[in-house]
Amino acid sequence: MTLERKKSLFSITIPIFLELLLVTVVGNIDTIMLGRFSDKAVGAVGGMSQVLLIQNTILSFICLGTTILMAQFIGAKNHKSTKEVIAVSLIMNLFIGMVLGVIYFIGWEWILIKIKLPLALRDMGMNYFKLVGGLCVFQAISLTNGAILKSYGNTKPMLFVNIGVNLLNILGNGMFIFGWMGAPVLGVTGVGISTVFSRFIGAIASVVVMSYFCSFRFEDLKKFTFDKVKKILSIGIPTAGEHLTWSLTQVIILSMVNTMGTTQITARTYLALISSFIMIFSIALGHGTAIQVGQLVGAGDKEKAYDQCMKSLTMSFIAATIISVLVYFFRYGIMEMFTKDTEVIQIAAKVFPWMIYIETGRTFNIVVINALHAAGDIKFPMIMGCVVMLGVAAPLSWVLGIKMEWLLVGVWIANGTDEWIRGFGMLWRWKTKRWMAKGFV
Repeated sequence: MTLERKKSLFSITIPIFLELLLVTVVGNIDTIMLGRFSDKAVGAVGGMSQVLLIQNTILSFICLGTTILMAQFIGAKNHKSTKEVIAVSLIMNLFIGMVLGVIYFIGWEWILIKIKLPLALRDMGMNYFKLVGGLCVFQAISLTNGAILKSYGNTKPMLFVNIGVNLLNILGNGMFIFGWMGAPVLGVTGVGISTVFSRFIGAIASVVVMSYFCSFRFEDLKKFTFDKVKKILSIGIPTAGEHLTWSLTQVIILSMVNTMGTTQITARTYLALISSFIMIFSIALGHGTAIQVGQLVGAGDKEKAYDQCMKSLTMSFIAATIISVLVYFFRYGIMEMFTKDTEVIQIAAKVFPWMIYIETGRTFNIVVINALHAAGDIKFPMIMGCVVMLGVAAPLSWVLGIKMEWLLVGVWIANGTDEWIRGFGMLWRWKTKRWMAKGFV
């Protein structure tokens, strides 16, 4: 196998883009299906979505540490250390996934009360929350194996795994929402069952695929070393602080939105999904750039790493601008794909102009932060992120959204302002080239 052969940015990025596109399309299909069942069902899932995303945030900090550390070891042709990192990342995320699952399953009621989810939506979505949160260990396994494969620049295998998994998820949703094949109609609970089962199959498939492409065997788990644990955590913990602060900020903001009523909650759910479409190319470029920057830094070619990040940022900004402007012009047609509720559509329509503001600013954080992390510059993004997110996004959402009663428009303006302030800070940091003195190998 030629896992370490140098690959172009696009050969790495395109499979990541297609995988993200697939996941996002399926996520929207889930919402469309639920929307045909009940707009309240959409609100129930959307009203708790940010809390469930915390599991991915926590799991991802190990995955990010794995990707960056392995990319640099691969660049340095250190084969022994790559196997050790694989063993460590699998064991750590498996443990974390099980602990998180217990917390979600036992503490579901306390959590949903704390985020101020209306009682009707809480009752409708509690089984979904317990299933998807309680069995997040399957997601932990898949995310870890995906990160390992991406470290080698081998991004296609998990794309094919996700195609199968997501098709299975769609079939399961149809069965439990519309009664396909004589299945019982279970609504939101059925979507939870479908999600967990498809993730279970995906976890098994990801282990098989990773083992084959990376020549990793079960006995290689014995290569677990605390030295690699420390190195992964030295990357992951500061990154986790940054990501957890973002998740905490969004949970705080979500709890504000949850006081605005079911219609506002539902509109926010649809808007968040539409935003996820706009971000796909930027996220894929960010991941692809991180892999290349990590390998270039590991190989000692830091000037080329600098240029690669700037090129990726330019492409990402242009793409985000074009896509968000197009989405604005077709906003009514897009919203009608999700719901026929005119009140929800009108609420969302007021937010669309501000999508351009937030999504263009977001590109700086997606691409440049990934590059900084890959180069070993971890603390600056964490410190600035924590200060600005908690100091700008959350309080400004309260001032504009609640106090001034701009509702979702105020929330989007606040989040956009946060993205631009942090984005300029990250760009300044990259241009100083202080990250060139960092590194892990």
